[in-house]
Amino acid sequence: MWTIQHTVRLQCDEAPGEVVDITVTEYMDEWPGLDDWEQKVRDLGFQAMRKMLAGGFLLREHALLRTWTHLDGDCRLIRRGRIPVTLTSTVGKVRIHRQRLFCKRCREWVTPLNEELGLHQPGNGRATRGFRELSCLCGSKQPYRHAQQMLGMITQDPKVTSMKQVQLVVGREGSRLRAAEDESYASVSSQIVTDVQDRNPLPEPLEGVLYIVADGIWVRSSGGKKRWREGKVARICTEEREAVGRQGRQRVVDSRYVSSFKPANVFSERVWVDAMRMGYGSHKQVIVLGDGARWIPSMRRRYFPKAIYVLDWFHLRRKVARTLRRVYPEKSRHRVRWYMEIRNDLWEGRKAEAVTKLKRLQDRLSRQARMKNRTAAQGRDALAVLLGYLHNNWQGVIDYGRLRDAGYMVASSLVEKAGDLVVAKRQKKRQGMHWGHDGSEAVSALRTLWLNDEWEAYWKPSQRAA
Repeated sequence: MWTIQHTVRLQCDEAPGEVVDITVTEYMDEWPGLDDWEQKVRDLGFQAMRKMLAGGFLLREHALLRTWTHLDGDCRLIRRGRIPVTLTSTVGKVRIHRQRLFCKRCREWVTPLNEELGLHQPGNGRATRGFRELSCLCGSKQPYRHAQQMLGMITQDPKVTSMKQVQLVVGREGSRLRAAEDESYASVSSQIVTDVQDRNPLPEPLEGVLYIVADGIWVRSSGGKKRWREGKVARICTEEREAVGRQGRQRVVDSRYVSSFKPANVFSERVWVDAMRMGYGSHKQVIVLGDGARWIPSMRRRYFPKAIYVLDWFHLRRKVARTLRRVYPEKSRHRVRWYMEIRNDLWEGRKAEAVTKLKRLQDRLSRQARMKNRTAAQGRDALAVLLGYLHNNWQGVIDYGRLRDAGYMVASSLVEKAGDLVVAKRQKKRQGMHWGHDGSEAVSALRTLWLNDEWEAYWKPSQRAA
């Protein structure tokens, strides 16, 4: 016969006469084997932890009722039974019975332990702070169904929560996080404006470059007229790198992620505030990198007027290649020659020459299109789009070769990875997913919080309140 027994005694200094003894016992006829033994020990431990959690609340209630009053000393309180409540915690569901009181003077029913458990706080439901944090961590990194299964395994309680409940918790906490961020951004922004108006002395300019790399990523919408919704992501970093691993891969030392599904002006202000935190006003050189979307150069002109705008070389080269495929659907030496010629001109910063050649090709296709040549018409329209793209990003087309040789970045690979980490991995790279605006915003907020290494700092105030 095998016996596992776990005994714990809980005692509160405020009420030394109140003691809660917790004993959990498990009997087995024979040695169960390594795997079953491990599971038995885990089950026993979680049973003990649930009883300890409930016992601690019971002791706290006993101490609380010794001195607790409703409004003042004239209130006459009478005990009228106990009310059960089930709390969802990191050790599973815990059943607690709270003492209910009736005030004869005020003619009101009160439950003192509710304040201790935080049951009156809006949005918390019947879940502890630790379980809400764990739900956000699991729900922001994987589908809600998988998160629900993982929470069941972690808490040793398969029915601890549901998929819908995980989604609700992630949505509520993500909305709270965004509201806290908006308040923080507003206060920092007003402080920056005040400092500028007061003409406070700026620090000495810092050496090195501050990069602001921005991109947009589309996720499928869950309803409404628009089938897709754009999430905007930015990564702000310095040029400082460190070697990682045996192969000496370079990693960014100091960076910050920004994300939002809100309009471009709201997102741009967020980027500006975080860039100021990263030293935008004190760096000698600032480079804004983007894929050419209209809102990126607009953000640069409004919020970073002294920064150098660089159109991402990869997107520019791909845009040229796709356009020439429309002009020459069949692969030929003409398409290769045109592509190499335009690419070389743009790489070396000869954008005026490249535009002149493209317009000459467009005029030739326009003459052919008048003769009912459908392929020529498609090529002409594709060239018009490319020329518009170059016009909107004219300042961003620079001498890429010279800039790269000088050690600067000319590709937005940093933000491509950021978009993958913040949005795509959770909201896009799984078929069949449809997202509402609030859900997308909440998940991206939580993932950004984790990537910025601010997860612990955000939940610590909740820990103190708990």
